[in-house]
Amino acid sequence: PEAEAKRRLARFGLRVPKSGRAKSSGEARAVAADMGYPVVLKGTGIAHKTEAGAVALNLQSACEVHSAASGMPASSFLVEEMITASLGELLVGIVRDPAHGYVLTLAAGGILTELLEDSTSLIVPAGEDEIKKALENLKIGRVLTGYRGKPPCDLEAIVEAVQAVQSFVLSAPVEEVEINPLLCGADYAVAADALVRMGGN
Repeated sequence: PEAEAKRRLARFGLRVPKSGRAKSSGEARAVAADMGYPVVLKGTGIAHKTEAGAVALNLQSACEVHSAASGMPASSFLVEEMITASLGELLVGIVRDPAHGYVLTLAAGGILTELLEDSTSLIVPAGEDEIKKALENLKIGRVLTGYRGKPPCDLEAIVEAVQAVQSFVLSAPVEEVEINPLLCGADYAVAADALVRMGGN
């Protein structure tokens, strides 16, 4: 589950949003109130949350949280802090390849992943300089380094996030990890969504 995936990845230094689980819309309201607004509400146990209408962003009040939860096809929820001022979104993925070991993919993230088809791959473990060069060579690399007067993203934080995912993969029998999106700001890189598929040996 997403919350458990994030918890495991956070142990290795990946920054994730503050979060809390809720078993009802009423609990979701209470968790959100304790956390402070704005928040993101996600229905749990759903593979493609956005397509299923199980994600609500930028909720500003208890009433908005309750209304969003009531309209979701879910009976339990994940409440997270809303990460604001994002300048770019990345996909960070690692899969186990029988021929090459672990392969790291860096790509434009969020809704741009399929639209731009902007990605590059490296063999794990990739070093800091390799990761930076790969990021800068993406089409979205111009956004990460500052585009049309906008501030640059924190490249060091992005690299640290990628290295945290690599460290996690090398510590356990993992088949696949995908962070999409990794929200990139002027002074942060935060995993807004995470998928982990564990393996056997």
